[in-house]
Amino acid sequence: MPKLKNRLPKICRDRNQAFSKHNGKRHYHGVWGSPEAEKSYKRFIAALLENPTLSARLCEGCDVLVSELADGFLEHIEPQMDKTDYLHFKYAVADDCGDHCLPR
Repeated sequence: MPKLKNRLPKICRDRNQAFSKHNGKRHYHGVWGSPEAEKSYKRFIAALLENPTLSARLCEGCDVLVSELADGFLEHIEPQMDKTDYLHFKYAVADDCGDHCLPR
């Protein structure tokens, strides 16, 4: 069964720490069961819901989109790779950030 990509991360416990896992990274919220950890988790989820797309700006003041970086990467590696390997990269990028990342 395929993984759901639009599911919100759950709050989890590691020893006595509360964390959520998003895009392969752990985001720690504090001591498990504490009100501070619950507030931190709610702020984290609110931030995700506010800007859930991968085409969001990387940081405030940046003028580069994730899709533009992916497109530049694919253009850079195309002449250096054989066609089969390049297509593997191209479709991996499309799986991660959608068809709008694919070069035309």
